Amino acid sequence: MTEQEHKNRFNARYLMAALPLLLMGAGVWYYVYGRTLHARREAAPAPVPEAFKAASSRAVPAEVPQGAPATVLPEAYDPQMGIDIQGSPEFKSQVTHALKLIWMADRDSFFFLKKNLYVIRNENKTGFYLDNSRPVAAISDKNAFRSLTWCAGIIAHQGWHAWYTLTKNRKSRTVPPLPGEKDEREMDINPARFDYKGLDAILSIENKAFSYQLDILKKVGAPASETGPVFRRAPRDFKYAHDGDYSINP
Repeated sequence: MTEQEHKNRFNARYLMAALPLLLMGAGVWYYVYGRTLHARREAAPAPVPEAFKAASSRAVPAEVPQGAPATVLPEAYDPQMGIDIQGSPEFKSQVTHALKLIWMADRDSFFFLKKNLYVIRNENKTGFYLDNSRPVAAISDKNAFRSLTWCAGIIAHQGWHAWYTLTKNRKSRTVPPLPGEKDEREMDINPARFDYKGLDAILSIENKAFSYQLDILKKVGAPASETGPVFRRAPRDFKYAHDGDYSINP
């Protein structure tokens, strides 16, 4: 036997002896690798479809601007916190949504009305008066339910009257005397007494109230069918903010 044949037989026997070990090692490696891969797949999050990603990116903005205005209407109809709305559930809903229009259009105007109007009451005529020193905006169904924008304008008109009346009353209050000084204030207890106003004063006051009403109508997006008549009204025509029986002092 040659030396070469001896080497070949030796190599063959060596390979035959090592083959089981190699096969066993390959099986162990496959088992360990398979378990590791399975564990990684379970831990990894499920892939998100592209369509869902696109929809999500449209639905949720990437960044919300700092200081963005809130769209939630603050409390306006709680008697303890804001305007006391008195009437049917439908009337309360209509007035609340009209106030929301003003809130969305002009925050300063909303807070102006909330500060000066204490009560918005459903009555058979539209106007303004004081009820135990509380400013009341009386609104009829005709003006409340014509439209939300029209209702907002009516509230603004009566709110201007409330501001004017409260301001006038504050300015006209007599300062009480200091302790020890003589009280020279005139006490008028005549129940028939009323504040006389000339026609020019009444027309001037109403003109300013209608101007504020028109401003709010424009801000809340009222149609021309509502802004036009208020803009073109005659000086003595009060029907676009008042209804019922009224008399004007000569």
